[in-house]
Amino acid sequence: MRSSDRNRPCLGPSRRALLRVGVLGALGLGLDDVLRLRAHSRAEDVYGTEPTLSGTPRAKSCILVWLSGGPSHIDTWDPKPDAPADVRGEFAPIETSIPGVRISEILPELAKVLDRAMLIRSITSPEAEHDRASHHMLTGSRPSPALVYPSFGSVLAKVRGFSNNTLPPYAAIPSAPLFSSSGYLTPAYDPFAVAGDPNQPGFRVRDLTPPDRLTLDRLRRRREMVATLDRFAADAVVDTPLTTSRDTFAEQAYDLLTSSAAQEAFRIQAEPDDVRERFGRTQFGQSLLLARRLVEAGVGFVTVNDQGSGPVGWDTHVNNFPMLKDTLAPPIDRGIAALIADLADRGLLDETLVVVMGEFGRTPKINDNAGRDHHGRASSVLLAGGGMPAGLVLGATDAIADLPSDRPVTPNDLAATLYTALGINPDHRFLTPDGQPIRLVDGGRPVDELLS
Repeated sequence: MRSSDRNRPCLGPSRRALLRVGVLGALGLGLDDVLRLRAHSRAEDVYGTEPTLSGTPRAKSCILVWLSGGPSHIDTWDPKPDAPADVRGEFAPIETSIPGVRISEILPELAKVLDRAMLIRSITSPEAEHDRASHHMLTGSRPSPALVYPSFGSVLAKVRGFSNNTLPPYAAIPSAPLFSSSGYLTPAYDPFAVAGDPNQPGFRVRDLTPPDRLTLDRLRRRREMVATLDRFAADAVVDTPLTTSRDTFAEQAYDLLTSSAAQEAFRIQAEPDDVRERFGRTQFGQSLLLARRLVEAGVGFVTVNDQGSGPVGWDTHVNNFPMLKDTLAPPIDRGIAALIADLADRGLLDETLVVVMGEFGRTPKINDNAGRDHHGRASSVLLAGGGMPAGLVLGATDAIADLPSDRPVTPNDLAATLYTALGINPDHRFLTPDGQPIRLVDGGRPVDELLS
């Protein structure tokens, strides 16, 4: 795969595409395509098995903030002020709200709320290529030439399904990162990609907005016509799980399009101006605010995909320090700090798990282009809420942030921890399309310190 493709969702019909087809079905259009796609989307339920839950979940929902490209751990969460100049870089460490814990000066707002969060400074992975590392971090499994594993959000979508308020169980804002999809499950569990910039005036979710000339009354009449045609066909067609699933998904698409509660969840314009300002009037800040609105309304998993500015995102091979200081860090510093504080103020932080990570860290040694290169051996992850112990800093790296020196945590361990927090047994086995039972997380163990 070309490096320029790394931020594109996996090929195949996405959740957004499926919902669009569902809307067309409700309009009486493309019924053969609706049947085909809906049949495909539910096929694994014929041979699959339902997950075994591991008890009451600590977290009802999860907001995953994906820093696409791989942020420098040394220049954000794990500064090394005593390292040589060609390692420590240009940023000074600052004190945080956790006594004795310092992070980079480019994150002053997050430093103030760190006592409401926790850091893992000892993430370590053998993968240091964008695609492979993204797969590892977003699924908890190393990539295989034979299989693409499902992402955390897709697994949660399969386990929980649609909530009774018709909102999708899994959403991505504004787009889905590569390997945040359903893998060997089906496209039915891909994220619903919101698309667009929530910071733009008049922002609307395109796939939830009927054409301008189509009123809800006309939509209802067309739906009734389709239902009449379906009743005529019922005598000639024997019900199967595939035909039943078509009707189920068509109903969900119609309900999503016509539900005032669902429409309201996406209406970010309803937020007071001071709240919007607090998150930052940027695409990233408003995406976080929209994510909060969605989990508040019942969406189980939301991925906020931050690709920074320009084509490279957090992939700072060149000019690492001005890019971080002037472009990349300010929106996440302001936005994530506001998200943590806002969830806490609303009483939602204990039941909402916030995860901030990228695919890997960056090399300790600064390269000849004043940048840092890919580094899988060490990186950091920020967690908040979801029953995790606040104010904890877990693990450490060596003097130059090259390798963990204490409590190494693999992406598999992190995945097992996240699944456990969400009430999903990481040892559960799903069946692949050819009937192969595959464990959700192979070789990882939940991190006890995060679940105590």
